[in-house]
Amino acid sequence: MKEKVIEWSATGIFLVSVLLTSFNIYPLNIFVALVANILWLWLGFIWNKWSLIIVEAVVVAIYFAGAIKVIAV
Repeated sequence: MKEKVIEWSATGIFLVSVLLTSFNIYPLNIFVALVANILWLWLGFIWNKWSLIIVEAVVVAIYFAGAIKVIAV
């Protein structure tokens, strides 16, 4: 049950980040996408699915670097 809640929450949050990006609502889109992808990374560990872990770890690192850039400026 908990996994389904995380999965659907991550999906919903990710769709919100796509919406924010499509309307160029910057930098909020970066932070929302970061949260969504952290949740997907967490699910990758729960499911022990290495393909998901690798992809999401890279995506989280990229969004994290972007978030740091936004905060530092």
